[in-house]
This record gives sequence, structure tokens and C-alpha cells, in this order.
Amino acid sequence: MSQSFHVTSSSTGSSPLKPSNCGSDLVAPFQATTLDELTAKGPNAARSECKKVIVVGAGISGLRAAAVLHRHGCEVVVLEARDRIGGRIHTSRKGDHVRDIGAAWMHETSQNGLVKLIPQLAIPYYYDDGLPLYFTREGRAGSQFKAKKVADEFADYCEWFYETNPDAKDRPVHEFATEFVLQHQLITKDERDWAPQAVREVELWIGTSTDQASSKHLSYFITERNLYMKGGYDRIVNWTAEPLRGDPSIIRLSHLVEDVKWSEDGTEQARVQYKDADGNVGFVEGDAVVMTSPLGVYHHNLISFNPPLPSDIQEGMARFSYGALGKVFFEFAEVFWSKDNDQFVFYPSPEESDSSSGSSVNSNTSMNSIVEKDNILNYATVTINLWIMTGGKELCVQIAEPLTQRIETMEDPKELYAFFEPLFKLYRTEPYKALPRLINVETTHWTQDPLAGYGSYSADKVGDDPELLYGALENHKGSRLQFAGEHCTLVANGCVHGAFKTGETAATNLLDSFGIPFDGENDIGAK
Repeated sequence: MSQSFHVTSSSTGSSPLKPSNCGSDLVAPFQATTLDELTAKGPNAARSECKKVIVVGAGISGLRAAAVLHRHGCEVVVLEARDRIGGRIHTSRKGDHVRDIGAAWMHETSQNGLVKLIPQLAIPYYYDDGLPLYFTREGRAGSQFKAKKVADEFADYCEWFYETNPDAKDRPVHEFATEFVLQHQLITKDERDWAPQAVREVELWIGTSTDQASSKHLSYFITERNLYMKGGYDRIVNWTAEPLRGDPSIIRLSHLVEDVKWSEDGTEQARVQYKDADGNVGFVEGDAVVMTSPLGVYHHNLISFNPPLPSDIQEGMARFSYGALGKVFFEFAEVFWSKDNDQFVFYPSPEESDSSSGSSVNSNTSMNSIVEKDNILNYATVTINLWIMTGGKELCVQIAEPLTQRIETMEDPKELYAFFEPLFKLYRTEPYKALPRLINVETTHWTQDPLAGYGSYSADKVGDDPELLYGALENHKGSRLQFAGEHCTLVANGCVHGAFKTGETAATNLLDSFGIPFDGENDIGAK
């Protein structure tokens, strides 16, 4: 799937947009700015009049970085390859119908600063912490189905094990979970069979399978409350972009960045090469660059750097994986599922029967696997009840790679529905009734999208060491080439508020290198 957009030669006649030359002998007399005029622009304007920063990407981190720099008097240019802002935050609106194709939740709400924007912007929301329903191929799991609790116990053990044995070999989550239950002396045979399947629920949060996910960096618990942005995440994006909209030259859509020339200390001007919507090659020059491209973009070498990125940053990116969480929205004529539960969690049956376990469930599993090999019941899913969250007669089924790549290539709605139909039959509150008419199907396409790095967000896979990247970024915090995005933070990585904060960090790092004091202003929640 990898492809390169690197252009080795620029088109003739293209004129680069150069940084300001104020204060040099090249400035014509009529361009001179008086000290009084600079003072009128703000306390930081005199220092930053000549500083120009190129921000690559108009996602939440790029917009936030640009807004902070702009507030401090820096000239900013935001180059966005898409024809819209927001990046992997993408809200689809059709009348009153709102769907967040990308990010849809605010996580860790007790410490998430963006929560303050909800009352400020009057955004409808829903706390999705109601009781979920759990299903297996045989139907709804009863109250005594304790495999989920054993899975939670494994996650506790996993965290303890690697804290106690930091040099222990990393292992795939499914492999480690299977070993854990085999050694567990206080669980039933059925719990031993089903607990590794219950662990697979984590796939629908980290975006990759437990066959690939890292036990050492298992992100299983989200202990804080999470709320669903039923009013659309684009309101947060638009608020972040608002300070930049006064100057139409700042945010430049349909500008695909191909090459970045940069310097660590700013002794040479940065020069960013892009291709516009018409295929014309152009350049922007400045004093610094903020890169907010998804981690997968660097993995696929879709942007070239001159000189190459520092070796520690390259290694950090190489040792941090990229996952693919997908969503499929199904709209029906009527609601046929429970109206009382936020989510429906499905666990696939164990793949192999263990004759020594004596589990009747496993015996049925083997028979079912032979009869039905190719449908959604062979995968873990979390289905979001959008009826209870938004009032829409629809369900959103979340899937993880490698299934995501397969589903996102399907173009025929009938094929999609046929694949997922067995799941919907399980969800019926009245199993004897036929499923109602399907009105609409919409699926994500992140794994088909080079601008998204062919995935959704960062994921810890076996052998990864994400702290290498965080350490490398800290080593280069004084550089004129900064990085931001959900993959650039240890706290709240993969989350919107984490990405937002990294934009602030990149901006304040550059302000420090420019000698411009950060004003310390927190405009979130301000009246």
C-alpha cells in the first residue's frame, strides 16, 4: 500500500513565498514599520515580526500550534493536503444527521481540558458509561458470564508483570492471556476458554488485533468517564481554527506537502515544497516548521526530509506502530435492538476446542467454525447504540485491523450488509422477527487514505518502545523542526486532547527558540 509522493525536481516558473525581511537592508523604505506600530500590535510583536512558521497539516494539533504562534505575533502558514480542515476528525452532516467518521469521543473527561468547550460552544453530548450488553455466537451472555472479569484480571497481571520485570520479553497479548488462564487455578473451564476472547475487546480501542498488540504496553483500562460528541467534533475543530480565519492566506487547503528542507538551529531557512490541487509545484519558506502528519505518513516515507530526520527520531518512529480502527454505520427503518444499553460487545468463540476442558461451548464452536467461516461473528466487535446517543435509528460497528483493511475495500452495500447481518440477528430483542429494512450503510476508508497514513492512530505492537519517540522529541525541543500529533505524547496518545496539547507544546518550543516569552494564556473555556 505504500507509495511515494516525492518530487525530485520542481516546475519552472514557480515562485517561493519567502519569509519577511524586516530589519534587513533588503526592505524598501515604504515597508518599514515604526516601533509605535509594532507596540500597538502587542507586547510580543516586535520580537516576532520576522518569524514565520510553516505548519504542515490542519488537523487539531496543527491548528492549535498555528493559533498559539499567531497569538504571539508570528506569521503562520498552514499547508493542508485535504480540501477540509480537521484531518482524522471528520464530521459528516446531512441536515440534522451527524456522524463522526473519525474521532467521536472525549476521553478521560476528569482531566481533559477540551471538556470546558462543551458548555462554551453548547455542544450536545452523551456520557457513554451505561451498562453494555455482551454477546457470543450463542446469543446474549448472562449475568454469570465472568470471562470479562478474568480478562480484567489478566490486564492487572500484565501491568504488574512488566513493572516487576521491565526487561522481560514483550509478547502478543493473545499469547500471554492464553498462558495466564492456563496457569490460573481458580477459574472454571469455560472461563479459561472465554477469557482470552474477552481480552479481544481491547482491539476495538487500540485498533489492532491481540495477535499483534504488545503485552508490555497494553492499554486496556480507560478508568475515567468518556463522553460521545453527539453534536459533532467539527465544532471543536472550528473553534480551534477561528483565530486563523481572519487572514485567508493562513490556512491553504489542497496543498500536498512533498519535501521539507530544514535546519536544527535555524541558521538556514526552512523550505517546504508542495503540490496544489491543479498539480502545480510551489514552495513556502520560513524560519521553522511544525510537522503534524500522522505517524503512518512517516512509516510510508510519503514526505521526504532534507537533511534526513535525526537518527533518534527515525528510530522512535520506527519503534512505534500504527493501527487501523474502522467504523461501519448501519441505518435501519426501525430500532430492533435494546434501547437501554449504550454498547453491544461481541466476543468470537474460541478458535480451537480443548478436549481436556470439557467445555460444551467449545464443542459447539468447532461445528460453527466449519459451517460459517466468513462473517463478522469470527471477530470481536463493539457496536455503538446511536439510538440512545443521538436519536438516530442506526448502529455503528467498530472493527480493528486486519479486518478493517478488508471491510474498507468493500464497495457494495449489499456485500457489507451480508457480512454483518449475523451480528444484527443476535442483537434483536424479538428474535422471531425479521430484520427491518436497511436504509443506509457508510464505512470509513482510513486504510485506503495515504493522507491518514493508511490507518487511524498509533498502536503499541509487539517489540515497540514508544518512549523512544517521546525521548527523541524532548532531545530536540529546541529544534526549528517540531512534531505534533496524537503519536507525540505519552499521556492521551491516540486521543484528540492529546493531539491538541502537542500542538501547544510544539508552538511553545518554537517560541522559546525565538526568544519570545509564552503568555501562559489558557483560552479554553474563556467567556
